[in-house]
Amino acid sequence: MIRRVRILAAKELKSFFDSPFAYVLLIVWLVISSYFFFRAAFLMGEASLRPLFELLPWLLLFFVPAVTMRSLSAEKQDGTLEVLLSHPINEVEIIAAKLIANVGFVVIALLLTLPIPLGMSLGGRLDLGMMAGQYLGAVFLIIGLSSVGIFASSLSKNQTVSFIIALFFTFLLISTGLQFVIMAVPFPLTNVVRQLSALAHFDSMTRGVIGLADIAYFAALTMVFSALSYFGLRRERESHQSARYKMLRLGTALIIIVSVLVSLIGSSIGGRVDLTAGRLYSLSGATSKILRELPDVVTIKLYSSRQLPPEAEAALRDIKDVVLDYQAISKGRVKALFLSPKNGAEAQAELQEAGIEQVQFNVVRQDEYQVKKGFLGLTIEYGSQKETIPFINQTADLEYQLSRLIRKISSEKQKKVVFLEGHSPIKPPPGLGAENPDTYGQWRALLAEVYQVEDLAIKKGEAIPKDIGVVIIAGPTSSAAKHELKTLTKFIEEGGSVLALIDSLTISDQTMGVVPNKTNFTNFLAGYGLTVQPRLLFDMQSNQMISAGSQDNYFSIPYPFWMQVQPASDDTIVRDIGVVTIPWGQSLKIGKKSKPLLVTTQFAGFQAKDFDVMPNPEMNIAKEKLSKQIVAASRTLKSGGRLIVVGDSDFLKDKFVAAQGSANGVFGQNAVDWLAQDASLAGIRSKNTQGRMLVFQSEAVRDGVRYFNLGGVPLIVALLGFARLSRRRQRTRKVFAS
Repeated sequence: MIRRVRILAAKELKSFFDSPFAYVLLIVWLVISSYFFFRAAFLMGEASLRPLFELLPWLLLFFVPAVTMRSLSAEKQDGTLEVLLSHPINEVEIIAAKLIANVGFVVIALLLTLPIPLGMSLGGRLDLGMMAGQYLGAVFLIIGLSSVGIFASSLSKNQTVSFIIALFFTFLLISTGLQFVIMAVPFPLTNVVRQLSALAHFDSMTRGVIGLADIAYFAALTMVFSALSYFGLRRERESHQSARYKMLRLGTALIIIVSVLVSLIGSSIGGRVDLTAGRLYSLSGATSKILRELPDVVTIKLYSSRQLPPEAEAALRDIKDVVLDYQAISKGRVKALFLSPKNGAEAQAELQEAGIEQVQFNVVRQDEYQVKKGFLGLTIEYGSQKETIPFINQTADLEYQLSRLIRKISSEKQKKVVFLEGHSPIKPPPGLGAENPDTYGQWRALLAEVYQVEDLAIKKGEAIPKDIGVVIIAGPTSSAAKHELKTLTKFIEEGGSVLALIDSLTISDQTMGVVPNKTNFTNFLAGYGLTVQPRLLFDMQSNQMISAGSQDNYFSIPYPFWMQVQPASDDTIVRDIGVVTIPWGQSLKIGKKSKPLLVTTQFAGFQAKDFDVMPNPEMNIAKEKLSKQIVAASRTLKSGGRLIVVGDSDFLKDKFVAAQGSANGVFGQNAVDWLAQDASLAGIRSKNTQGRMLVFQSEAVRDGVRYFNLGGVPLIVALLGFARLSRRRQRTRKVFAS
């Protein structure tokens, strides 16, 4: 059987490439996918294939029906199906061979997009594991949709009709995963509809995580439509009154029922393979270490409503997986409980006591939106102590939150971090975490999740208290007194740590004027081989967009003085840190014993005089004047003392920490963790901010990558097709001597 299927599949696949239509399909596929991908990817400025795989289901919506429409329709129309069945081959083998051949052709089309990631790698470091997961997920989607197309082809002799039927079923499977479609479905059916959607399961795989539940879904989808295709072929050869036909109908119905049930209960199937670099969706080694060091049992109680909106149901599966992972690797130190209290006064009291919030969401019932209450939160209990996450609205940082809270309630005492007072015009916000664009309120709130955060004034004759681990010098504009520098020196020599955010130049947001900022902190840090130079940096390639123009005519332009910098090494502080924006930064000159942490791209320059920081879309600097610059660096002393110096104090203010996609706050937290010699949470925290920058060496390289994929690859396919078809035409015209 396998040999017959292999021979038939090879013949079918070869027949694709004997037709000009196949090459036209491939060229259209490549042009459309490349055009829309590069349009989105270059706007994002991120080394990621996400735009391609977000578009892929909608490309396959048309591509797969166009490929599969001739599979059985052409055989029926030409009368070759009966001839084929007269040979020692059955319907199962025919359908299997057709499926393999059609999947093979579409997978070849998918593989022809590989020059896209190869080109992108010239401008950024792709997550190869995630890419592998995305392509593997695409193969599963192709298998499922191809089975739909073959089923449609079995229904009619007309290829156009088969195309339309396949288009309808494919659109149904994809569109049911869209949020606005799910919202239009009556609430009790929303989760059923979502579980039956191919898009929902494919989206899960595009993260680079291959789950058994998603594999089970695509296997069930393929089985359902393959069974229907088999039924379509067999029913034409059986009398509808015969017992064999009735058994055929019953067997097909049972296969469909079992497959649908497998798909619906798939959300409860655990197990997944995380292919991402750094295992973004698996527990880190730091979490394992925290759990191993627990002196007693921690109980995690997950509270969830019996009925949740679809997006919350999807999150619930991920949350359960994470909690079960904690229980599995803790070796008995973590106990997981999943609770769904019923409605009523007793349940309300239980939730209130646990600190779980009830939230409102809209559902559709009787053709109108209705407001419904639900809950999805958890508690962490250790002895008599308890910490609560009242409502889990996203799972990206769930591991960090759980590990942070477990460590917090199981630790005897929090370490102390202080901000040096008396030298910065920035006052602490009125409340911890209160947002003010020109304060460090958001950053202080993040630090307070792990440390005791206070302010410190160094008094003459007094040493820095022993329980203080890190002193933060944030944006000083006045010099320190001699006794302050002496006290700081002693603190460092005795193993203390300092984080210094130093401006050698200050810039006014209002006037855009640049003035020197001369304080003795600069010379103090230079003594440790960390000198902030009065050079205002800009980066011509990696920078942030800002809004400019008049009140009625706003537009966005790149602003080179707000640089997007990158890690200088694989150090724990900056590993997989994501995008850190440094506004109006200054360069660092470091000694041999210091280590760079953050650097610009090689397209950075500086102004040392005649400063002009006004937005200028026509700003142009000769390439020979550009080079990589150091923005942040660290040093560890023999005494055990540690220092980190950053040539900017604005990047940790609220307006930059709170910006969407910003890793500024993560860098600030990681820096303090390292200085406090407690970097256990740094690796977990950084897992959630992995935005990989996309910066090409030049515009020519970027355009070359775009146009090679947009025009070069389709042209190669066209030439290969022309060569093959020409050679085939010559063979058919060749006259052989008798």
